[in-house]
Amino acid sequence: MPAPATYLVTGGAGFIGSHLADALLGRGHTVVVLDDLSTGARANLAASWSDPRLRFVRGSVLDEPLVDELTARCDAVVHLAPVAGCVGAAALRLGRALLVAAADARGEAASGAVVVRFGDTVGPRQSPVHATALTRLVRRAVAGDALAVHGDGTRACRFLDVTDAVAALLALLAHPGAAGGAFDIAGAEETTVMALAERVIARCGGASTISHFPYVVDRVPHETYARIRGEAARPFDTAPLRELTGWRPTRGLDDILDAAIARARAEAPVVLPGLRAPAAAPAGQHRA
Repeated sequence: MPAPATYLVTGGAGFIGSHLADALLGRGHTVVVLDDLSTGARANLAASWSDPRLRFVRGSVLDEPLVDELTARCDAVVHLAPVAGCVGAAALRLGRALLVAAADARGEAASGAVVVRFGDTVGPRQSPVHATALTRLVRRAVAGDALAVHGDGTRACRFLDVTDAVAALLALLAHPGAAGGAFDIAGAEETTVMALAERVIARCGGASTISHFPYVVDRVPHETYARIRGEAARPFDTAPLRELTGWRPTRGLDDILDAAIARARAEAPVVLPGLRAPAAAPAGQHRA
């Protein structure tokens, strides 16, 4: 990496953002995290919370004066917050290096920013609300429940461990040739959801079955939804990233699955043989 710098990481208390913050601090940089905690959590930064080079600011990327102030104090900006806000405009206006995660940010790339698009990323600290299909399938298999496969199960997926995703970000931040480029960050192995479900059951060693359900997003069949957003026409291509930086994922799908299974088993409640897990107590009540 370049000489120690100060990075503003928006969404830095989230899943990928917190792992990136840890990695930057580990390389001697200073990190300013801007997060409104709508999807992130301070606990995600627990490993680095006592580091004097970490500054946490609870705030919104929509707060223009705050974003301008923080951007002016930093050397580079990594915009991982799920809302576009005014971060990109502030970084470009103030002449700061910018890396932005977005499905489509060609305008930023044309202005010299580094644009990245993530595939399905898996690892610790991922919110259950935003869990990938892999994580959801693993949790159901570990619990012994039926695995839900939506649609015909032929939707293609490329899963990536979060440590490999962060390694790609670090490589792009360090490479001067990345400016103005758009890069996909995704796993090497493509699989279908159906094949993934079968693989999860095999690696869990359980007896879960597979149940099929219609694939609907916001009451729209997934095929129509994907066509509207252009997802089907934009397969992931990691060749530009690999050719520029030499990056390759170090963890394959089986490695990712085994780690996800281990996390799910560690998080699963302990239930005595022959007994069902107790139902959740109503709000405000304590169940002894």
